[in-house]
Amino acid sequence: MKLQKVGGVASLANGILAVAIVFIVMVVCPRLGHIQIFDLDPVRGIAAWSASPMTFLSTDIDVLLWGIAPFLVVLALRERMQASAPILTQIALIAISIASGLWLVGGIAPQVFRPFLISTGDASAYRATMILMQGLACSADHAGGWSLLLIGWAALKTTALSRILACLIALTGLLFILEFLVGVLAALGMILFTITSFWLGITLLRTPQKAVLS
Repeated sequence: MKLQKVGGVASLANGILAVAIVFIVMVVCPRLGHIQIFDLDPVRGIAAWSASPMTFLSTDIDVLLWGIAPFLVVLALRERMQASAPILTQIALIAISIASGLWLVGGIAPQVFRPFLISTGDASAYRATMILMQGLACSADHAGGWSLLLIGWAALKTTALSRILACLIALTGLLFILEFLVGVLAALGMILFTITSFWLGITLLRTPQKAVLS
């Protein structure tokens, strides 16, 4: 399978992963007592972990896959646009590599610390871990946001994607970059990320590698 097709499938996977994480946050977590992904209440958090381990395992797998799929998408877009925007696409690839590494840590690390915190019930260690993981997640989204912003910029410059799609990708990136300042931007960014992921996936699967879209 050509890299463009791989990128298209990965982009569709990004959309599905985004929908899954929104479902967990909006539907599943309230059923566990309105717990948040990075809940700072140790009693509520550890109780939720113990009551529904598969929910949090699913979240970890979602984040783990998020460390793979976006990298494949940017890799495919770099191949598509590197002749016309080599610097932008190269920096975007570096940024998504950083984000992917952080997302992989975010998906794997809970499998190490969660059993320990459940067994010890250490409230201080729990809060410190949640704050660290939240910072890790924001850092990953920030790096990923720069990659999206640069990819959108490159797409506008090269007309390798439709202008509307390129602008939406860049706007999504900007929201992710700024989410650590205003939390609500993360929700808006996730909505746009879902839309652009499905749109981009269909575009990469349906159009030839060297096609130029108006």
